[in-house]
Amino acid sequence: MMGVFRGPVVGVLAGVSCWPRRLLLSAFVVLASSLLWKGARRPAVLVVHSQSEGIPWTQGIDAGFDAVFGVRKEVRLQRIYLNAHDTQRVADQVNRAHGFIARWRPDALITVDDFAQLAVGTRYVDQVSPQVVYSGIEDAGRSLATRAASNVSGIVERTPWAVVERTLLRLARPPDGSARQANSGRPLRVAMINDGGAASDEEARGFALHPWAHAVPVGVWRCQTLAEWRTALHEIAHRADLVVVGDYRAIPVPEGTNAPIWTKQLATQALDALPQPMVALSYYAVRDGIPMGVLPSPMEQGAVAARYALRALSGSSAGSPLLPQYSVTSEFALVVNPESMAQRRLAIGAVDAYYARLSSRMLGSGGR
Repeated sequence: MMGVFRGPVVGVLAGVSCWPRRLLLSAFVVLASSLLWKGARRPAVLVVHSQSEGIPWTQGIDAGFDAVFGVRKEVRLQRIYLNAHDTQRVADQVNRAHGFIARWRPDALITVDDFAQLAVGTRYVDQVSPQVVYSGIEDAGRSLATRAASNVSGIVERTPWAVVERTLLRLARPPDGSARQANSGRPLRVAMINDGGAASDEEARGFALHPWAHAVPVGVWRCQTLAEWRTALHEIAHRADLVVVGDYRAIPVPEGTNAPIWTKQLATQALDALPQPMVALSYYAVRDGIPMGVLPSPMEQGAVAARYALRALSGSSAGSPLLPQYSVTSEFALVVNPESMAQRRLAIGAVDAYYARLSSRMLGSGGR
């Protein structure tokens, strides 16, 4: 009896215990499928950078993307980093980027800086999908901004020349705080030095167009070679009181020399030749040793581009009534190299530091 009784009881108990397991498994499968379906339904955003992720400008723009997309889990985000300066690999990188776009089919495509805009973004102008957003430096022909296409929008960086002028004047001010003029009342003279690359074209145009209120521009020295760089430094040392240091990465790197070491050498030559107050227009120049830099805020470039993408994905501008189809940077970044500032006995005024923090402008360090 015990044997006969025990068998059915065990069998019944085993059968009862299987049903909750099956129900639990089914519920898990349904939940997983629901999550996968929901994930697939989230809009896809692809960011294509012109430069590698190791460049501070790129990192700053990514920080802007993260500030907007990071709190919106409904967006699927992927990033591709090209290397526009690697002529041997970049063509293959572009082809692979287009291949990824064809497979992934992003709803929004954000192209950062001139190369990505021209090589990637322009292919998708006037298409239903993806929505194309640009940010950063434009190519010479402004290929995206000048196209009257409904699926294109973006923000472009511009050097904050008013801030550059104000910063130069602050650096030129004597320790007693009085205004300074050169040689018995003559207005201060300002010069610019950069290379012959595309990025320097915009710098030179901005320098020429800026209405200098408290300084007289004496010219832009465009340097194609090391010899021209050295000659320009010598001439500027005798003809200017204030100096703007633009892009110099296009000056050819000697064979067998590491590029970061080479750019640092160029900056060191500028520091040795020019005792005048100087301001750079890039983070890398401050990293190379230039005491201070004023540049468009990379975080603004990323954050505004992200908002453009979200607006395009929503199909309406209701969420951003003040966001035009095209906009220009309005924020700046103030970057310093503490070691170089100390060597030249320079300091950021308390007002400058307070304003930079209060207005959410980046106040960073270019030192290593």
